[in-house]
Amino acid sequence: MEIEQPEKRNMKKNKASSELLEDFSLESVPLDKRKTWINLAVIWIGIAVVMSAIFRGMMIGLGLGKISSVIFSYLLGEIILIVMMGLTGFIGAKTGFSTPLIANFSFGRIGAIIISLSIAFSLIGWFGVQAAFFARTVQFYFETDFPLPIFSFLCGILMMIPAIFGIRGLSTLSWLASPFMIIIFLWGIIKIGFHFLPSETLVTAALNHQPDPYPITLGAAASIVAGGFIVGATTSADIFRYARPRMKDIFLAAGVAMAASAFLHLVGSVLAMNTGVYHERLPELVIDNQYLGLGFIGFLVLLLAQWTTNDSNIYSSVLALNNIFRTKRWKTTIAAGIFASLFAALGILERLELFLIILTVSIGPIGGIFICDYYFLRRLRKKDFKKDAYSKINYKALGVYLASFLIGWTTSGHPFVIKIFPFSIFAFNGIISSIILYYTVMKIFPEKE
Repeated sequence: MEIEQPEKRNMKKNKASSELLEDFSLESVPLDKRKTWINLAVIWIGIAVVMSAIFRGMMIGLGLGKISSVIFSYLLGEIILIVMMGLTGFIGAKTGFSTPLIANFSFGRIGAIIISLSIAFSLIGWFGVQAAFFARTVQFYFETDFPLPIFSFLCGILMMIPAIFGIRGLSTLSWLASPFMIIIFLWGIIKIGFHFLPSETLVTAALNHQPDPYPITLGAAASIVAGGFIVGATTSADIFRYARPRMKDIFLAAGVAMAASAFLHLVGSVLAMNTGVYHERLPELVIDNQYLGLGFIGFLVLLLAQWTTNDSNIYSSVLALNNIFRTKRWKTTIAAGIFASLFAALGILERLELFLIILTVSIGPIGGIFICDYYFLRRLRKKDFKKDAYSKINYKALGVYLASFLIGWTTSGHPFVIKIFPFSIFAFNGIISSIILYYTVMKIFPEKE
């Protein structure tokens, strides 16, 4: 019987550790490392079950005023997300490459910085939203009169501290927080029931929300739904590169995740349509005896859900920024945390609709260019993604991106609104414009071989 030498055991141990930590960030994920669609659907559900879905649901419920319109807006917004997730996710599954590698190919090495900046900006913005909500939750529960802007900033700094030291343990608690959050809000809508306030009352409340009125058109509501998850949909290759390259599996996983997201939206809408409460007052709705009356338990679950989400937000934003600035992670974390806390202090929670509009029109066209490159131009079907395959910068892609952003922005009510379906959904406009324009430009000005 052969006795294994210590050196061999150490080599095997090191190899196993290396494989465990390997995320194939600069190469294709091998087929033998791929997972089933159910495994990936569970991951996506964990990403989709967040407090911001409740916020969006409350905004849409008040804005539209009718439950039939609310559900239809979810259907439209989630379809956009499922299609985007499915198509970009299949690119990841087929090539095995992450979003940054795909972006390098479509936009060039310098142009791909747009991806990193967009991801970082969106995550910093979400950090600010959650920090402000955290401050409101603490302030309401303890009935303090401390100025909310200053308190929001301080809460943001507090939530940033774990990420400075690289502590990611809190993010694992999200798997504990998410089920409790679902249970609490499910129990909440059962307790409150489905006896909604009159539609006119709800819409009036939506128009009176300050500083930004809530969306009162079906297209705007669908775009708000899409905007809430557009970053995840556009960068879905990061997770789906671990999927088996079967389009049916990709769309199944995307559909299941978006169904979970739609459920949370519906919960938010039901709560708001029963009470007329704005999304900033969600802590009051959960804690106060006038509404759900969950007291300390509700307070604790809200805090846990927010903190675990924000731990992941700041960490991921720093990874994106480090891809650009190449500095020490802790320095970037402090800078990003301070910047995000300023967002919280300046009232980003009250300007959530504007933030979602910016996300929708700025990130959607990036996914449109990926889709065009792979499915229509077939440039992304090349097997070799080595560095010499990337251009320094693809000015055509950047020009199309800018034009598509402007189309999405100007049709979002700044200053125009298109009333013809599906162009009334401004999230759709930026995406479809990027596909059409990019295809046209690349055909008129083909790349030199």
